[in-house]
Amino acid sequence: MGAWMERREWKNRRVFISGGAGVIGQPLVEALLEAGAILFVGDLKPEPAAWKGRLHYRQGDLISLSRDEISQFAPQTFFHLAAAFERSHEEYGFWTDNFHHNVHLSHHLMTLCKDLPALQSVVFASSYLIYDPNLYLFTISRPCISLKEESPVNPRNLCGMAKLMHEKELQFIREYRPELQVICARIYRSYGRQSRDIISRWIQAGLKKEPLMVFCEEGQFDYIFADDIAQALLGLGSLSFSGVVNVATGRSRSVKEVVACLQKNFFGLQVEHKEVQMPIEASQADISLLKLLLPEWSAQTIEQAIPKLIEFYS
Repeated sequence: MGAWMERREWKNRRVFISGGAGVIGQPLVEALLEAGAILFVGDLKPEPAAWKGRLHYRQGDLISLSRDEISQFAPQTFFHLAAAFERSHEEYGFWTDNFHHNVHLSHHLMTLCKDLPALQSVVFASSYLIYDPNLYLFTISRPCISLKEESPVNPRNLCGMAKLMHEKELQFIREYRPELQVICARIYRSYGRQSRDIISRWIQAGLKKEPLMVFCEEGQFDYIFADDIAQALLGLGSLSFSGVVNVATGRSRSVKEVVACLQKNFFGLQVEHKEVQMPIEASQADISLLKLLLPEWSAQTIEQAIPKLIEFYS
């Protein structure tokens, strides 16, 4: 399928990106600029200096984006990346953040975009947190079972619930606009530049010669570098395809393996193990569909990506 599917060109294509200054958004924006796309990027963060004069940037909460503003830009493709996350445990205050940045914002942006005549495709950054946690959370260490797009869903937390809700909203819209291409990319454990992910936090600790705080080292995750996610989203967005796609490496790596990789890059790195009572995660994606759609795409290993992050944070 991937080898012969019709692909669209990005040159002069009008693309709206929410959350474009984030960890996945920045490499996606750079790739689209290089491809010659015309961009409207929105984010809470200030505009990166390298983008000034190269695109239309809107800093601020996109919940205040108006129909006139987006209609004037007339996007042909919408990459919806904007979201709020808390990792393993969501604090009580996340109740408000999740509704505002995940539920309300997603609904608002698609309300503005769904009837735009020019809009042809939507790529939504969803999450593996949609899948039933009974498939990958255990009380004892167990081998990973690869999660397929058809695996049972039962959102693990508020963020997963919000992602599933918006997937359903997009499916609803497509019932009335079947010509609209909708891709829901279920992204696994991302890490990258300017991120709060655990790998980035450990790298910054290592650069400061601080010990790593490690718990549940037997946990296994499908870690995927943000630059590779961006390339996957770009490739998926270029296809005449609609549906759910896992975006991951297809190979889980244990926390112990990540720490060992960091120790190879930081001489004398100290590690402090913390005992906590929590489920052991063993998550991994089946990426058969992704590789079928994008046979030329590949993901970097932690051994390849971690040195790049060390250079960035140095």
